[in-house]
Amino acid sequence: MHRYLAIAVALLAFPAGAAEEPPSCKGTLSGQVKGSFTCDVSVWTTEQGIPVLTIQGRDPIDGVPSYVPGSFELPPPVRAGTYTLDELGMGKASVAAVGGTLYVASKTTGQRGEVKLVLLKVMENQKAKGTWIVHGTYRARLIPAGAGKEGEVVVEATF
Repeated sequence: MHRYLAIAVALLAFPAGAAEEPPSCKGTLSGQVKGSFTCDVSVWTTEQGIPVLTIQGRDPIDGVPSYVPGSFELPPPVRAGTYTLDELGMGKASVAAVGGTLYVASKTTGQRGEVKLVLLKVMENQKAKGTWIVHGTYRARLIPAGAGKEGEVVVEATF
């Protein structure tokens, strides 16, 4: 009888359909700029109803002046799948190197670099309307923004 009571108490502590916690997010920079970072990943809806995925580094990386792992519009509806820069909407990823070279992958009026986003699991966030909890992988190949610069930076993250 005590065993059944313990199970019932445990089930009450975790209500059915409770929202999952946001995923842990870890990433790396390789190529012309190297480093690793922890991050936060979020998917939210703009005032215009466009879903956006943002991967944001939590802390500075030693020897890296600045980095923005990426923020891109997702095609609605938000769902699991594989997306490249062709399928994603407007957005950008950037890393600045010591010495001033800026590496970017972006989609604005044109496209630069490459992005591959794989959303393995997508859940509506029950605690915050218009947001989703996602799990997957992200890889962006950033190229120099200015003429006459060489090399690339690869940003990878798992969440």
